[in-house]
Amino acid sequence: MSRPDKYKILLVDDDAQVLKMLHILFQSEYETLLASSGPESIEMVRQNRDIAAVVMDIRMSVMDGIAAAREIIRMEAQIPIIFHTAYPGDYDEDEIDEQEKPFDYVQKGESISKLTRAVRNAVESYALRNNTALMSAQAESHYGMFGNSHRMLQVYGMIRKVAAADTKVIILGETGTGKDLVAQAIHSNSKRKNQRYFVFPCNQKSPHMVESELFGHVKGAFTDANENKVGMFEYAEGGTVLLDEVGDLDPNTQTKLLQVLGTGRYQKVGSPEIKTTDVRIISATHRNLEQLVKSGDFREDFYFRLKGITISLPPLRERREDIPLLLDKFKDRFTIEQGFPPKIFDPSAVEILRAFDWPGNVRQLLEVVESLMVLTESDIIFEDDVRNFLKLIAAEVDTPASPTRNLTARLREFRRICIVEALGKKKGNVRAAAALLGIDPSNLRKMNKQLGIDTSGNEISD
Repeated sequence: MSRPDKYKILLVDDDAQVLKMLHILFQSEYETLLASSGPESIEMVRQNRDIAAVVMDIRMSVMDGIAAAREIIRMEAQIPIIFHTAYPGDYDEDEIDEQEKPFDYVQKGESISKLTRAVRNAVESYALRNNTALMSAQAESHYGMFGNSHRMLQVYGMIRKVAAADTKVIILGETGTGKDLVAQAIHSNSKRKNQRYFVFPCNQKSPHMVESELFGHVKGAFTDANENKVGMFEYAEGGTVLLDEVGDLDPNTQTKLLQVLGTGRYQKVGSPEIKTTDVRIISATHRNLEQLVKSGDFREDFYFRLKGITISLPPLRERREDIPLLLDKFKDRFTIEQGFPPKIFDPSAVEILRAFDWPGNVRQLLEVVESLMVLTESDIIFEDDVRNFLKLIAAEVDTPASPTRNLTARLREFRRICIVEALGKKKGNVRAAAALLGIDPSNLRKMNKQLGIDTSGNEISD
C-alpha cells in the first residue's frame, strides 16, 4: 500500500471530444482510465479497485451517470465521485447531494480550475483515507495496537517520528491506555531494535534495593551480596530502558538517575570502577509530573532531563469509535489463543460497551470481553448480558475512590468464582468443568494458575 507514482482517476463521458479533452487535461498528473458509457465505467471500477476518483458525466445514453454512480458506490463505497454535466437544469443538485452524496458537482463550461481543484481534492481525500488504513494496519502488525480513530493515528505518527530519532521520550496516559505498548513500539522501530529492551517498574522497587537494580553490585558490597549482579544499565547497554511509572520514583533514586542521565557515568555498588552507559531512556507515567514538580515531590531538573518528546495517549472514553474494532480483535484473540467458542457481539451490546466510561481503559475492556466470553452461554452476546454483567460488577465495587483497581479485581474474582463453581459441580474434574464453561481444558488450567485457584492434591483432576 505504498504511495503510487501516479494515482488512477476514471473519466466517464459519452462525448468522445469531451473525453479526449479530459484525458489531455489530467494525463500529466494522473493515470487516466477512460469510459464512454455507464456500464463501461462500472466494469472499469470492477477491474481497478485502486481508482482514486471518478469524473462522471450525468446525461448519457444506455445508463445515466447517476445510475452508474450508484452501482460503483455499491462496489466501492468510499470512492470519490465528481458529477460533471452540461445540463444542470435537468437534475436537482440538492437531491443528488442527499441520495448519491457525490464528492463534488461541477458544471461543464465552468472554469477548468474548478474541475481540476475538485479532482485534486478528491484524490487527496482518497490518499488520506488509504494512509489512515495503512497506519492502522501497521500499528496492529508492528505495534500490537488497535484503533483507527484520529487520536490514535496521531499517536502512530508520533511513534514513527520518535523511533527514527534517539531522543528521550515521555509517554503520558491513564492506567490501561497502553503506554508499555508505545514504548515497545518505539524501541522495535528504532536503530536500537536489535539490542535489549528493559522495563524498570519504578513503583515496585524498594528504595534501598533500587541502586543495585539500576547499577548492579559486586560480591560482598553489602550483606547478602553473595555474587556479582548485573544492573539495568549494563544489561540494556546499547538498547532501550523504559522507566515505567516514573512519577512514583523516590527522591533519592531521582537524584542517582539524574547524575547518570547527565553524564552517562555510573558505578556498581561496592566498586570504585566508573562505567559508562549508552541506553535510550523512555519514561511513562499516569501521573501529572508538572503538578508533582510544583508540590516538591518530583525534582524539576530530573523532569526536564527526562522530558524530551511527549506522547499523550487518549483514554478509551475519548476514542469510543475504536471500541467496536477492539471488541472484534479481543474476542478473536481469545478464540484463537485460549480456545474459547467463537462468539459475536450483538449491535445493541456493542452500543452499551461504547457508552461505558471505562475508567480502566483498554486493559479493562480486555478483561470485560474475556469475562463475557467465559460467562455467556449463547453464541451471541446480547445487550442484557452486558448490562447485567456491568451492573453486577458495579454492585460489587465497595470503594468508590479507586474504581479502576476494584473493577479489575472484581472481574478477576468473578471469573474465579465461576470457575470454582464449575469445578465444584463437576467434582473437581477439569475436563468436565471446562466443557461446562465452554472452554478448552488446557485454557482452564492456565486460568486456574492465573487466578490462584489451588490445583494441589485431589481438588482438581482430569
